[in-house]
Amino acid sequence: MKNLRYLFFVLGAVTLFTFCDNKSNAKESPKLGGWNYDWMVKVKKEIAKNDQEFLPAYNNLLSNANKALEGGVYSVTYKSLTPIGGTKNDYMSMGPYWWPDPTKPDGLPYIRRDGEVNPERDKLDSAQKGKMISAVRSLSLGWFFSENEEYAQKAAELIRVWFLNPETLMNPHLKYGQSIPGITEGRFIGIIDGRSFYDLVDAIALLKMSKVFTPEEETAIKKWFQDYFQWLTESQFGKDEDNYKNNHSVAYDAQATSIAYFIGNDEYVKRKVEEMPSRRIDPMIEADGRQPHELIRTKAFGYSVHNLANFFDTADLGLKVGVDIYHYTNPKGASLKTALDYLIGFIGKEKEWPYEQIDGWKGVENSLGLLVRRAAKVYDDESYKKLWENVFYERMKTDWKILVKDSYNSDL
Repeated sequence: MKNLRYLFFVLGAVTLFTFCDNKSNAKESPKLGGWNYDWMVKVKKEIAKNDQEFLPAYNNLLSNANKALEGGVYSVTYKSLTPIGGTKNDYMSMGPYWWPDPTKPDGLPYIRRDGEVNPERDKLDSAQKGKMISAVRSLSLGWFFSENEEYAQKAAELIRVWFLNPETLMNPHLKYGQSIPGITEGRFIGIIDGRSFYDLVDAIALLKMSKVFTPEEETAIKKWFQDYFQWLTESQFGKDEDNYKNNHSVAYDAQATSIAYFIGNDEYVKRKVEEMPSRRIDPMIEADGRQPHELIRTKAFGYSVHNLANFFDTADLGLKVGVDIYHYTNPKGASLKTALDYLIGFIGKEKEWPYEQIDGWKGVENSLGLLVRRAAKVYDDESYKKLWENVFYERMKTDWKILVKDSYNSDL
């Protein structure tokens, strides 16, 4: 009996040790706002089995990650101009649709040509920011799906240069976004330049699992976004953008809620998404699904699709905190679904589009396809599933978003 009690003691100790050891070694799931971690884990398993549905996107992702691995780093301090604040650490961009006035010797003040992007814009910080975020996104996802540590190390280097190193970091504001030569050094609508932070914060949250950041660096990164969030929500620029009456305000919601979720302010996310039916869906979507504020633009179809993506992205964050705006219907009978259906109605019927679309259809229809794929899951709608499979999958199968956004095929 004594020996038996000793055996039970040893077995119990071994079991407890094993449980504690497994618990201490288990990786805690990252807090991702727009990306779906459970879906990503399932997709990773399917890639390991050479599943043909995801291999094209995975291979394209690794190709982009390898390019980023060989590429440089990016910083707001690399521009030739210094903003009026006196430091190149301040982010500065130029309004994309503003051009030199050909009737003036110096071209000043610039004049607006809606929908036509002035390549001078690339000399400032928006191009650097875009390259940095694209690289970090590809590298972080490349690390997660392939477990190649080089990707994580390179992504961390890019983050340090842009957000942490005193000599090269971006100050946490967008006071000089979308400036116009001869008119203004910055505008509140320049806040839309930060819309791409939506994916960046998820990339950073995912990278934390790789342990490439020290605890001090993680604290410093969070502090940067806390400071930026404070400016975003408390500055007059931020308030003006929040109150704008077109895609800018919905893009603001996507940006602000993603950052709030990243820094742990779930209450803000909940409140912000709860406001969207009355503040955004009611005034911005008509009964037939049209978005009138976007239809007045020279790229009306594109603006309608991209604004609906703003809605979808913010709606995804809402689901994370228990708020569902996907199924809200406004007093006119309009919803995010009717807005999607209105745009879908012109697929293959581009000549019937009654508004302007000056820069073509292919790219924006692809973006619409990704919304269709997500809608198939959200609305459990077989017609969306068939539309994705029959019209969009072949031309969108290399897009990284199918690796991180859940779809109707969630029973993997």
